[in-house]
Amino acid sequence: MTLDLSEVTDSLIQLVKGQWGSAPIWTELGGGPTFYPNFSGLAPDAARQQAGPQLSLYLYHVESDHAQQSLSWQPWMLDVSPGEPVRFQPLALDLFYLLFAYSDTDTGWTQEQEAMSVALRIFSANPIVRSDPAASVQWELTLTMEHRSYDELSRLWQATTAPLRMSVVYRVAVVFIDPDPMPRSVTSPKTTTFSLTADPVPLPLPPTGPTEYPVVFGTSRQGSYTGPDGVAVPFSLSNTALVPGQTAWLLGSYLGVSGVSDRVYLQSADGSSETDVTAWAAPAESSQAKFVITLPATAGTAPADAPAPGVYQMRVGSGVLGSSGAVRSGSIPISVAAHVDPAPGPVLSGSAPFTVTGAGFLPGATEVLVGTIALTGVSAAPAGGQVSIDASGASFSFAPPAGPSGQVLPVRVRVNGIESDPALWVTL
Repeated sequence: MTLDLSEVTDSLIQLVKGQWGSAPIWTELGGGPTFYPNFSGLAPDAARQQAGPQLSLYLYHVESDHAQQSLSWQPWMLDVSPGEPVRFQPLALDLFYLLFAYSDTDTGWTQEQEAMSVALRIFSANPIVRSDPAASVQWELTLTMEHRSYDELSRLWQATTAPLRMSVVYRVAVVFIDPDPMPRSVTSPKTTTFSLTADPVPLPLPPTGPTEYPVVFGTSRQGSYTGPDGVAVPFSLSNTALVPGQTAWLLGSYLGVSGVSDRVYLQSADGSSETDVTAWAAPAESSQAKFVITLPATAGTAPADAPAPGVYQMRVGSGVLGSSGAVRSGSIPISVAAHVDPAPGPVLSGSAPFTVTGAGFLPGATEVLVGTIALTGVSAAPAGGQVSIDASGASFSFAPPAGPSGQVLPVRVRVNGIESDPALWVTL
């Protein structure tokens, strides 16, 4: 959100200004820029009064974005006083800009067309524009070229009392203008949701024989990660991937009963093999409704190590499988992710390549993405957009792809299709 439309205009102008010197057109023309225009947000008639070549992005029209405006409506605002509830909703706007160039030199038409060529290419390559990462308020906008008829553009230029020049209209959306702060007040908002946390108890399942039969429902894991702003982000997730070195709950009913459900078993995805991993459980913290389990910090062979990342099954029971009196509950699917050490972060910056440590980075099965861009695997030292997985599976090195300078993107790790928790970000 913002209170100042000129902040958006300035960001768009700075986008062109910052990439002007590296535009490919200058290489074709001899190596470096042949001229630098005056970058501004002036109207056409005002730009013509300036000396030298001009490139202007003029905000000439604003419209309300009704679709976005309706999404911010909250019925409880009707109970707020004083004032109308609309004053407490952000104002959603679409901005329309006229991009044009002007030069008063003898070869002005050449400079005008070169300036427009550079600006059009930059805007085409940046359909999404974001605020400065260091700004106190973050925003993200879409930038699209709008079709306007020749008659409409002619009327627009005539309205400015300036002769027609080559120009194009861009739509920037959606800009939110900050509303008035909600009063503290008079009528408290109505409760719509609430959270209740308690230690689970066994469900009253009916007996299926001489004893009750153990049942497992799923897993739950609580934790946190540090975001790119350095602030811890807590999470509490059910049936999410388990991670080496971290603790989770195996939830169920009638668990931990001696000779019936006091063992925990890890199975292959197809259920063809079974490994006793009861050593992962903490009996003192467990109950008949949960097993508290902690995966070993290193990846290898269970139970001494965490299994390789992938999909597995888990169940409880007791006795040797296939023997008389052996008990097994039904199995639930679980996934195991690789562990990414957040120690060098949360934001990686400086000279690439960067080295990330952890556990479970299987060569040939590990994907590393920066934002949504998948890095290319190599066996040598990585260059831009490449990653090299160490044979030990305990680290990898990568160099981020090219992108807008200063942009901060998440470093995402997937092994055998299982994505790890957020841990690191990188500055382009």
